[in-house]
Amino acid sequence: MNEKDTRERILDAAEQLFAEKGIKETSIREVTKMAGANLAAVNYHFGSKEGLIRETISRRLKPINKERLSLLDSLETKTGGSPLPVESILYALFSPAIEFCLSYPDFMRLAGRMLFESDKALRAVFLSQFDEVIIRFKAALSRSLPDLPERELLWRIHFLAGAMIHTYTNHSILEAFSGGLCKIAEDKEVLDRLINFCAAGLRAPLRVESANGH
Repeated sequence: MNEKDTRERILDAAEQLFAEKGIKETSIREVTKMAGANLAAVNYHFGSKEGLIRETISRRLKPINKERLSLLDSLETKTGGSPLPVESILYALFSPAIEFCLSYPDFMRLAGRMLFESDKALRAVFLSQFDEVIIRFKAALSRSLPDLPERELLWRIHFLAGAMIHTYTNHSILEAFSGGLCKIAEDKEVLDRLINFCAAGLRAPLRVESANGH
């Protein structure tokens, strides 16, 4: 096996074990045993366990986020800088990950773990992957919804992110809850439903706040 094969085997093993057992609970020795590699290979390719964690996450998320930004760039270029329809922005955000979530169940389980990780440093490693995406998509939504105050927009982005993440990481719950009536199998159907739901939420009328601000 060449160095690239070894590197990929280590990443595959780390992804599976981190998803099944948790990051802290998984030792480098367990990863190398599953990968058929030695401890020195982890140090050579990743420098440390922290480096392995970062690359395990980056390997999957970096291409998705790159495609998200590329789609948004393309859509904004076509409109010549005019505000995009909310649905177009959501398409650019959601579509790159729909097929991915069905193709890489181990990573989706790992992503779910990372979002609820009690270790702030580990959670920050995961969330940092989305820094540029959040900035760009927030700006695009702000242009498309100019009457929505920033504070309200941030709440709604938080809610749509929750809908997206729950759909991607817990889709088996839907099948069980519906008795098999609803299945996340058709990429386009899931994408259309998610976009329609989140677009309606983003466009919802502003609530009337009480005198005490609640």
